[in-house]
Amino acid sequence: MGYKFGKNSAKKLSTCHIDLQRIMNLAISRSKVDWGISEGHRPKTRQYQLYLEGKSKIDGYTKKGKHNYKPSLAADIFGYHPDLATRRKLAYDKTTLSYIAGLIDACAKELYEQREISHLIRWGANWDSDGIIDYDQSFDDFPHFELIKP
Repeated sequence: MGYKFGKNSAKKLSTCHIDLQRIMNLAISRSKVDWGISEGHRPKTRQYQLYLEGKSKIDGYTKKGKHNYKPSLAADIFGYHPDLATRRKLAYDKTTLSYIAGLIDACAKELYEQREISHLIRWGANWDSDGIIDYDQSFDDFPHFELIKP
């Protein structure tokens, strides 16, 4: 089936590193559920606000986050549906985001093996990449994906 990013998601993705753009564009084209990019580059002021709200462990000033680079080394996603009531249920639904995460990870590995990108991806619901999702971390961030060097 496959989807493509809407105007707002494409604009946010354009603030990201080219490897992240390639991964996300391939993943959305192969996805059986629609989704979007909620954030790419993040100014320090927004980073600090998220820190104060407990939504980030990084304040952007004493420590720079992957979103704070230009181009951004991270992107956040959300599940999308045209019906607003359904969208509100799916946007940050862990099952939906887990499906998308598997797709993003597979696309990153494929592009890396084909030498089309130089990074792999790390998902915020499995920071340590041990295969245990959600249960063994002090801070889970299901919408978050960031580039890592293999």
